[in-house]
Amino acid sequence: MAHLTVARELAVDYGGTLQRVRTLGYTHFGFPLGAQSPRHEPPADPVQVAEWCRQAGLAVGTVRLSHSADYPRQMQLASSIGAGIVAQSAADVFFTGEIPGRTTRSAFEGWMDRLEIMAHAAREEGLRLVYHNHAWDHVALDGLTPLELIADRFAPGEVDFEIDMGWAAIAGVDPLALVGQLGSRVLALHLKDVDRSCVTGNCRQFVAPGAGDLDYPGLLAQLHRLTDAIGYIEVDDPDDGLLAAATGAATFLRATLA
Repeated sequence: MAHLTVARELAVDYGGTLQRVRTLGYTHFGFPLGAQSPRHEPPADPVQVAEWCRQAGLAVGTVRLSHSADYPRQMQLASSIGAGIVAQSAADVFFTGEIPGRTTRSAFEGWMDRLEIMAHAAREEGLRLVYHNHAWDHVALDGLTPLELIADRFAPGEVDFEIDMGWAAIAGVDPLALVGQLGSRVLALHLKDVDRSCVTGNCRQFVAPGAGDLDYPGLLAQLHRLTDAIGYIEVDDPDDGLLAAATGAATFLRATLA
């Protein structure tokens, strides 16, 4: 289970929400180490969250790095609370240009120098670093997409990937083909469904697996053949996070994805 799915409920009762998530069959919980952007509220203390996870019977899952540059401190914190995988959710160069979600190849290649610093800090703490895709990561920058640029520059084990099935689908990419191409470099999955009928701001484009247009029962069987990456149900800002979690659990409860 990913933090974003039940963020509203966590804000009211963090520990109690994790207890309810566990009763739905989830085994891992992924959460942020710091604020993901200036517009987001600071998250709960990661040390306390890890303790609530233990009390609920949940393993500490993939933890998300903030965009601050104190990478050694963040990696030390991640290791100390029992995380094994740390994720960089996006390259902030996509938000510093004139058009949000767009950048240049030179700017992205410059940002990868920072990704190299993250990778070194992660290795020092025995952690695996993954990059999480969004729609813009599938748009070519002078011939290669951001994901391809990362895969070319870094060796497996230096920087790997957390593939978001919903964002890949929105970008027009076959998520199964993407997972197959990246192979063992896919260490984690974000499992969200897509409502393609949502074309205005008055609906939810991303929904729980089983509630949208992607054939998750069929996808699941094929994912099991392609990867042993751990999967996290993630639904962006649902009206009822526990209902979204229950919908996802009903789809995946009999699977090995967490």
